[in-house]
Amino acid sequence: MLYYLPCATKFDDIMTDEKKEEKRVTPKDYWMSEPFAEMRRMLDTFRANMEDTLERVLPSQAPMPALKQPRVDVLDLGDALQVVADMPGVKKEDIEINLTPEQIEISAESSTETERKDEDYTYRERGYASYRRMLDLPADVLPDKAEATFKNGVLEVKIPKKEPTEVEKKTRVNVK
Repeated sequence: MLYYLPCATKFDDIMTDEKKEEKRVTPKDYWMSEPFAEMRRMLDTFRANMEDTLERVLPSQAPMPALKQPRVDVLDLGDALQVVADMPGVKKEDIEINLTPEQIEISAESSTETERKDEDYTYRERGYASYRRMLDLPADVLPDKAEATFKNGVLEVKIPKKEPTEVEKKTRVNVK
């Protein structure tokens, strides 16, 4: 999306008044165009990939607590936003969701302990993982009316918007 900013050039002289109208930036446009949001997403992905690679190359004997970022989808349903996060191995009692009108923070901690006894030895292993993800929402929401469900390692949070918008419908164009 291009935005016209008025400036004193010869090109301004030949443009009509309709084209000179300045477009209003909506919260959704700002969210989509913010350069640092894309950079943060890329750095988060890079960090997660590096942690996975290092774990495969240099498996540690004493596992360190891992801070993981759950994979997240944000869906615009028109009157609400739906945030879907993958959090395998977490119990719903361990999940914490903090909402503001502009942001959502999802965090959880999980620990596991396995023990196997055979005739000659005992095997015991403990693990700990921590999930945390903070997202800027593309529209202002009503945090006090949010609903969350957790099933089979997938967290779904439905948050009503302050000002519902109509979902844009796509139209398919045939190529000749």
